[in-house]
Amino acid sequence: MSVPEPAEPVGEDVLSTQVGRELLELLDERTTAHPWRLGGQAFPLMVLEAADPGVDAGAYIDALAQAAAAADIPHIVLSPPDAPEGAAGPGDRGAAIPGGTPPETAVGRDGQGGAAPGGTPPEVTLLDSLTKPGAWPGDRPAAGRYRFPRSDLVRSLEEAVRSAAAKNRTQPSSTTPAEEWYDAAVLLPWTRRPLTAPVWWSTVIVLVAAIFGGVAQGVADQTRVGTLLAMCVALLAAVALAAGLMNRRIWLPVLSRVGFGTRYRWLAASSFFAVQGSRGFGGRLKSQLGHVHQALAAGSPASAESWLQTKTFAFLEDLRARHRRLSPTLRGFKRPAPSVIFLKDITRRNGGVGLLLAMSDVRSRRSELHPLLVVASVDHGHRADIDDLPGARGVQGSLSPRGRYEQWIESLARAQGPSAQVALPWLLRLPIAAGSPTRAAPPALKPRTRPRWTWLWSGRSLLALLAALAVGGSYLHAQLASTHCSVHALFFANTDTQLRTDAAGSRECVGIATKGVRFERDPLSTALGGTSVRPDAAHTAGQITLADLENRIAAENAWVLGTHRPYVTILYVGMMTSADGQESSAVSTIRQLAGAYLAQRGNNRAQAGGGDNPLKIRLLAVNAGQDMAFSKIAADRILAMARRDRTVVGVVGLGRNTAESQKAIRRLNAAGLAVVDPVNSSDTLRALPQFYGLAATDNDEAVVARKALGSRRAGRTLVVYRSPGSEGSDYGAELAEDARRALALGPSSTMLRYDGIDDIGAKVRAACRGSTGDPYALVYFAGRTEDLGGLINALRDGGCADRELTVLGGDEVSRSRFGTGRTDVLLPRSMTVYYTTFTYLPNLLAGGRDTDNPFFVLARNELGIGPADRTALLADGQMIMAYDSASALARAAENAFGTLDLAAHGVSRAPGSASVTSGSVLLTLPNLSYQGATGLIDFTRDQHVTGGSGRRALTLVKVTGRDLGATPTAVCGQLAGGTPAPGLTPCR
Repeated sequence: MSVPEPAEPVGEDVLSTQVGRELLELLDERTTAHPWRLGGQAFPLMVLEAADPGVDAGAYIDALAQAAAAADIPHIVLSPPDAPEGAAGPGDRGAAIPGGTPPETAVGRDGQGGAAPGGTPPEVTLLDSLTKPGAWPGDRPAAGRYRFPRSDLVRSLEEAVRSAAAKNRTQPSSTTPAEEWYDAAVLLPWTRRPLTAPVWWSTVIVLVAAIFGGVAQGVADQTRVGTLLAMCVALLAAVALAAGLMNRRIWLPVLSRVGFGTRYRWLAASSFFAVQGSRGFGGRLKSQLGHVHQALAAGSPASAESWLQTKTFAFLEDLRARHRRLSPTLRGFKRPAPSVIFLKDITRRNGGVGLLLAMSDVRSRRSELHPLLVVASVDHGHRADIDDLPGARGVQGSLSPRGRYEQWIESLARAQGPSAQVALPWLLRLPIAAGSPTRAAPPALKPRTRPRWTWLWSGRSLLALLAALAVGGSYLHAQLASTHCSVHALFFANTDTQLRTDAAGSRECVGIATKGVRFERDPLSTALGGTSVRPDAAHTAGQITLADLENRIAAENAWVLGTHRPYVTILYVGMMTSADGQESSAVSTIRQLAGAYLAQRGNNRAQAGGGDNPLKIRLLAVNAGQDMAFSKIAADRILAMARRDRTVVGVVGLGRNTAESQKAIRRLNAAGLAVVDPVNSSDTLRALPQFYGLAATDNDEAVVARKALGSRRAGRTLVVYRSPGSEGSDYGAELAEDARRALALGPSSTMLRYDGIDDIGAKVRAACRGSTGDPYALVYFAGRTEDLGGLINALRDGGCADRELTVLGGDEVSRSRFGTGRTDVLLPRSMTVYYTTFTYLPNLLAGGRDTDNPFFVLARNELGIGPADRTALLADGQMIMAYDSASALARAAENAFGTLDLAAHGVSRAPGSASVTSGSVLLTLPNLSYQGATGLIDFTRDQHVTGGSGRRALTLVKVTGRDLGATPTAVCGQLAGGTPAPGLTPCR
């Protein structure tokens, strides 16, 4: 009785055999995730050969493929007889080609594959099956889908050959494969052979020529030759580019060289094609088209073999690119395991053996490692298909699959040598003998997972990052936009300016106006005349707005920088914006900025009426906000700019005397920056070593106002002064104390403090009504100009003006206009007002000085301020005082420039921005003495003591209610530097 032999295992049971377990271990070892060194491993072409007739080697392929799928290993399973019959067509790579030969009937070199003329070799069919879209299971976008651009290029060459053959059969010699391929590779749809341009191209040429001629004629007289030539070259380059885009024979080789298009660069630069003797993109393209034509049309075995290797090389390079680590998507790290191809039942006739031969030949020829593991099976009846290959080594010994793998690794380098004559050095032949299942199934392979850190570089992470950036960026932009006046490109803020909320709740832009920043946020801008209008470059005189001035200053600064000549930077600081509804309080500052601008133009431009000095002036406006409340921020920005910009030599402005402005002045003084102040009358600031004020002090004003009484005693006096308030103004309290001392007030006099324009009327009326038994004979006003109207009305309503009343005031009163106009202050007939002014306009115009005084010439030429506008715009002295202040600082910088004799050494050796510094200006300011617009600007006698030197311009002016329409009368006065005013006696 015979014993039946054990049944051969089937399905997944094959992996339970000893050889099955060893094969699974070998697959596990070869596909273990190694994202950092995947490209440095040699992956064999494994062939599972049925050693006995009853062994089903294909079952091992199926079981290993299932294990690979469970472990998430990228793989594809193909059965060559079941592969699509025919090469890929233009629209369907799996469609059979008319007239093609099925792969199992093809005959190739040495009887091992190939195709009859017009047919598709089965090896090519297999390769096309591997490069179909979606052919690879688990082809997910997380690591980037499998794409085969090089294989698509090779396939396009086949399509071009077939297309040319079909057309030539209908119309002989009508086209060539190269022309068909170029027609399919156009960049623009209308650039078709034979390189015909559209009908409108001639119109474009004429239009370009007309434009070129018009531009050349229009700008030739106003543009430098270098700029004109650059424009011509740019236009010609654009025309040449358009012509190049029309001709694919031009742009395609160029783009392939510069790296545009992976497939084109590969064909043009790969050394694989160098041995064929062709050079350049066009030569290699023509050579490959010839091989395809010989392989497909003529059936040449040599050409078919060359073409098969080209397609195999393209496939392997595409696959290696899919695993490249240093790619934009880091896809090599996201695919830590190699790709695996499972081929069942390969033979010579179905193309499986030929495909393995081509892969082995390409790998040996290129000496390159590709992340591809091939596991094929061959049944017992077709083992001869491999044994009969020339130089093929037989399977000897009884080694295990692991032992044979180690033996293969040791012999790989030697087997690839040309003298070894080994047909398939990359082939690892593994005989599979019959075996019985073991008791337990092998453990499942560990899933191949990408490194966790690669999820940080993925589409989902990108979406999360974009969402976070959108939310965070929106928040950051909102924060920047809420704290800075200008934010460009979403996240780049101009740090020279900031948005701040003042005491009245209004938002103000404070800091230094750089990079196009404008202080006013509304479309309307405050004008020199006190109105609010839209900015316009055509505005003149009282219509000129703050925005107009900022635009003019920016244009002048751009000209200064564009000349590349030595320059210094002067910063003007003032209250250029105000709380809502209080825009008129900023008018005096805007007029001062206009004066500083005139000084800049007078220094830089001879044609404007100035001197065209070799050292140019760049002027920057600095806003300290309502009542100078943000002077600290302004000082911070000024010092920050001075640290990074050595051209900053000093500051002009800060004319409103408040606690915050005094702190800012002291900080700038301690930092070594000169401050030349036009109208600040503080007694204490004069003691600072770097502070130079052009205005008389509060003490000087109080002493001069005493002259209005002559030899009379002051009598009972009401001193009305403004409290420091939220802005911390020291002007009113200091002037009131100086007046009390100068007038020698007795105990019957009253010191009345008010908080602002809202309560001055009530307090003054109450004081007047309480003095009926002993009425006030004199009132001294130490407040702001905007409060004067409320004071006069309260004096009249309270009864103080029922009898003759004298009102004395300081320089703030000079900014008001007395009369019957809409904005004028109306005086009772019993009232006489005396006030001091730093600049009395008739003194400056006496003797026809308006024709030779540079200030009046500049004001007329640059701002359009003629004789009719002078009283309204210049009488308060704000503009001319700022002009002299900026001119004094510019003159000090020029003196330093001249002392160093920098002009004699040339601009290239010593530009002003690197030589004239704030320190050198501090050295020249104490020695400055010259004739300015308001008189002699003389700092040589400044002792920097409290109360000042007493040599500043000051005039006592009288206005009476009985003669309100007449011009105010000067009582006494002097010009700057102590020079007597024309026709007046000195007040001291």
